[in-house]
Amino acid sequence: MLLHAALAYGVLARAAIAAKEIEKAAALTSRYLKLCSDNGIYEYFRLRSAYNPILEFAYCRGIETEFTARMMEFVGYRPKKAYAETLGAFTVYQDRERKKIVKFRTKKERELLAFLLDAGDCGATKEQISNAIWRDSESGNIKNLIAVNLRHIKNDLEVAGIKESVVCRENRYFICRDEIECDFELFERAYEEFKLNNAAAQVRELLSLYKGEYLSDFEALWATAKKIRYHEIYEKAKKSLR
Repeated sequence: MLLHAALAYGVLARAAIAAKEIEKAAALTSRYLKLCSDNGIYEYFRLRSAYNPILEFAYCRGIETEFTARMMEFVGYRPKKAYAETLGAFTVYQDRERKKIVKFRTKKERELLAFLLDAGDCGATKEQISNAIWRDSESGNIKNLIAVNLRHIKNDLEVAGIKESVVCRENRYFICRDEIECDFELFERAYEEFKLNNAAAQVRELLSLYKGEYLSDFEALWATAKKIRYHEIYEKAKKSLR
């Protein structure tokens, strides 16, 4: 019975968070975490895609702080420190509340960061980076340009408290996403949920996240497929309201 009650509150809390019903979400989250704490119910939190949003919501609002910190350590979850907007103009914020913008030195540095975020877990080689971003460059030392801009990205993201933002494995470069939230990832997740149940909450989330064409301030051929796909999803969500 306790398991069923806790699960129910967890589902309701997750739905309220997704719908941005803050007061309701806070009450449900508090009740859910209290039930789990009092009854030693920890295993749900291993389902990170479902319960990370609850932990992050609780962490940001000081709800059941001791238990929340314990569960975050239990599942190895680190709260996001920065937020990247890619739907519309590319903007990176130092904080989840999106009040302070990370300032980058050049447009090429911004585009390189956007490209590596887009590449995700696949990462990119120096050749791929060169072809995507410095295709028309007349410089005789593209590798040096790439190295300099990667170093600038590392330095500029340290403002948001991210110490290891760029990693290199087997000659491929990756942006460490553990501490960066991306709107396109939230958009993809909301769309998957929308396909399953066509719920109004997911429609609202899709429409609120889509602030314009994907990476609209870059003339980036490498982003074309996602530009088209995300616009089609947005149009589909709009039509579902009719």
